[in-house]
Amino acid sequence: MSVAEPPAPDAGAGYDRPAPQVKRRPLGKRVMHVIRRAHLYLGLFLLPWAVLYGFTGFLFNHPTAFSDAPSVSFGATELAGTPMEAPPKPAELAAQVVAALNERAKGEHAYTLVEPEKAKYTRDLAFATAKAEGQDVNIAIDVNNAGGTVRSRNAVAAQPKSEEKAPFAISGTKGGRGEKGGRGEKGGGGRGEQGGGGSKGEPAPSAAPPQPGLQLPEPLHERVKSAARTVLERTGFPTDELTVTSVPDLTFRMVEGEKVWTVTYNAQSGTVNGASAGASTPPEELSTRRFLTRLHTAHGFPGSTNARWFWAVIVDVMAFVMVFWGVSGVFMWWQLKATRKLGFALVLFGACVALALGFGMHDLMTAR
Repeated sequence: MSVAEPPAPDAGAGYDRPAPQVKRRPLGKRVMHVIRRAHLYLGLFLLPWAVLYGFTGFLFNHPTAFSDAPSVSFGATELAGTPMEAPPKPAELAAQVVAALNERAKGEHAYTLVEPEKAKYTRDLAFATAKAEGQDVNIAIDVNNAGGTVRSRNAVAAQPKSEEKAPFAISGTKGGRGEKGGRGEKGGGGRGEQGGGGSKGEPAPSAAPPQPGLQLPEPLHERVKSAARTVLERTGFPTDELTVTSVPDLTFRMVEGEKVWTVTYNAQSGTVNGASAGASTPPEELSTRRFLTRLHTAHGFPGSTNARWFWAVIVDVMAFVMVFWGVSGVFMWWQLKATRKLGFALVLFGACVALALGFGMHDLMTAR
């Protein structure tokens, strides 16, 4: 073999070498990778709801924006020469009230206004309504500043009520048993039926006695009262003066011959009302703006699984994801060393502003 010739490769040498090992990323990087992906994909999935809540929140804050009815804002020019050109300040009005009270007291009592700077109106706007030419016009005037808004919408025509009264309707007047033909007066001799049977000098009744409410065995409100008392006892709450304030109405359809009635029954009052099935009032027209704002405020799980139930699920998901976005965003920010100082200053500033506004709103909401 020549010295210049390379040595023959060993056939088994490759099998003796260890296979290269794949390095696993540190646990912290793997966790951040999952957080970034969850932050991204949850945002993409919930993008429609994020846009909806942002846009409808703007609509709540600006009632005249994208209005579903003609609206206009006005200011000092439109109020010039009117009594609201310069609305009385709360302190001035409070002083007038105190002076009037002292005048009425005629020296028996003496009242003095204290802390006049804390006098204020309980709300910013006064409202008025005008009806003309098929329009409902609502005007809101700011009592603290010269300005306000006017909104107009087509008046909703009152639906004509069916003149036909349900023959089974019961007013549910509380009281004793007021059946027709009650017992006659003393000395009347038996039942005093309508149209005769009473004594000669007995005056004729001016109207039929009130019909008692329709009460069923074990009515719903009594069931609720009994159950509420037991629940309060078992959960450690007091049960004194327990009162059932309301129970839901029962509505159903009933046929009389060929006529279909929509019946409403309230167990607590015993009232029964009915309307012809064809005389139902058409639902109020729902504008796009009102639909969007009602979506914003829709909450709670209904008793049945329907679109509203799934909407409530999304509300819960949005509540979780909004918190997750904030927390995961902090983790993602912390990974960028170049932004830590400025980011920390902004986080601290935002927390201080949020606390200050929170305390300020709390004081406004609890002020007496």
